[in-house]
Amino acid sequence: MSAEFIFPLTEVKENGRLSVSAATEASAFPDALSEGALEGPVALEGVILAVDGEAAFTGAARGRWKFECTRCLEPLELAWSAPIEAMAPIDGGPMDLTDEVRQSIALAQPMKVLCAPDCKGLCAVCRTNRNKKNCGHPEGSADGGVSGGGSPRSRRPRLTPRPQKG
Repeated sequence: MSAEFIFPLTEVKENGRLSVSAATEASAFPDALSEGALEGPVALEGVILAVDGEAAFTGAARGRWKFECTRCLEPLELAWSAPIEAMAPIDGGPMDLTDEVRQSIALAQPMKVLCAPDCKGLCAVCRTNRNKKNCGHPEGSADGGVSGGGSPRSRRPRLTPRPQKG
């Protein structure tokens, strides 16, 4: 739980609104990402409004995270932003947005991260980063990246018995 993302609702009850601007360290969300890592502070900005006896938050969380390119495994640090909406009873005590921020980080996490749209990836034979150096191995070589040569198709096991000669 991050104390920076807990807001008292007394001002919302009195004035009908509360502007929110807070930040906390990325270490407050150790389990938010399935891969990669959060870098630097996580910021939260928005407004809490009184709506029919409820407190309604609308805003966004922002920060930076570090991933590896899916194709070439180079490290990347990227900015992220995720919208957040939450409701709480206005008489129910303070509004804690920590879980909403954690969930928004998890949902904003990309399934596939590329350093560039045309990333060439790693060579299937020698594992050289093709973006940095041309190793000389053809892409989609005849051996399909299988060591020892031959096509991968010829290495498949036989699924039917061979007919007996005789």
